[in-house]
Amino acid sequence: MRPGSLRYQRRTRLFALTVAAGCAAAFPVLTTQAPAGAAPPEVACGWSPRIGAGTFNVAYPDTFANYWMTFVPAAPGTSVTLHGDFPHARYMSFVSYSALGVATDVLTDTSIAPDAGSVNPFPAGADRETGNRSYTVRVVAGDRPENPEPNTLYARATNGVIPVIYRVYRPDAGLDAMGGTGLPRTTVHAPGGGAYELADCGASTSDFDPHGVFPEGRTRLGGRATPPPHAPQWAGREGGGLFPNPDNKYLATLVDSGRTAVVRGRVPETPDTFSGAARMQPAQLRYWSMCSGDGPSTSTLGCLVDDELPVDENGEFTIVVSAPENRPDPGCGVAWLPANSGETLLIMRNMLPAEDFPNSVQGADPENPQPVMGPYYPEVTYPADTGEPDGLC
Repeated sequence: MRPGSLRYQRRTRLFALTVAAGCAAAFPVLTTQAPAGAAPPEVACGWSPRIGAGTFNVAYPDTFANYWMTFVPAAPGTSVTLHGDFPHARYMSFVSYSALGVATDVLTDTSIAPDAGSVNPFPAGADRETGNRSYTVRVVAGDRPENPEPNTLYARATNGVIPVIYRVYRPDAGLDAMGGTGLPRTTVHAPGGGAYELADCGASTSDFDPHGVFPEGRTRLGGRATPPPHAPQWAGREGGGLFPNPDNKYLATLVDSGRTAVVRGRVPETPDTFSGAARMQPAQLRYWSMCSGDGPSTSTLGCLVDDELPVDENGEFTIVVSAPENRPDPGCGVAWLPANSGETLLIMRNMLPAEDFPNSVQGADPENPQPVMGPYYPEVTYPADTGEPDGLC
């Protein structure tokens, strides 16, 4: 299926259109009644319900991340502000997209200046426990200029709206999917000076299970323009039209149908935020995960995250990828990802590498990442080929 073809566009827009339809149905009016003609007609509400593997499982969501979508109006003379509190979490961002699900701009947590009197808890060394943590972001229709305005997200409008996704990765222990600070408030500033705060599109659905194993057979979103290689090789991926996070780079490979695979490598150092660390720690990566997914439906089957991954004294991991009946004993000291009945896609995420960490996916050749990544490259073998027992235990 060619990117740009009509069929490709229809498939890759399913995600956004489904959210939009649910949004409009949930809240047909603005929370503040506007004079006739003043409110932008393109948007009926603010943030969607939470999107993820446990809800609308398409575009390979990471189970340890949480997603909300909104459609920002881009009518002439209209502007939008997003006002919220930085979450207690590993990471947050706002990303704008084209109608084809291609990222057009990103505001990463560390690039967002806090409101006067507040603190941004995400830069290395920052106070993660601060009680004053508010920010204000603008969304502007148009290309990102050479010298962008502070706290401003840019995008080209499509049919009068800009799709924006708000992400929160790895909320602190005991907190909800929003990191304990709720969703940002969306305010539409209409021509003539009227301001209208939008209601969310439905329940925030803050409960989530990042350890869930999700069945195959979800709604089909779209095909891959270039299929990834089969294990043991991996190749870099940008995310295509699947609403990717620009702060991540990905490695992907396909596991042979019906076979148990074993993945070994070294996990980079990441900040220990989940336990509620008082300060944001410097690290080699901000975030690392590996997930298994179903290629035809682009659904996630399960994920593993950096701070839960069993490692040996050298920081090296072993992950078994198998059907549930071949899952290793939890006491074996190895991790497990579910495989489905067909081809299983493995995706490894590297987020925001430190400047002095040379072994990230970001620094590697997408077609031949192993030489640069060294011990951090995930080696894949099949026990049936090496004489190892299935499950390694």
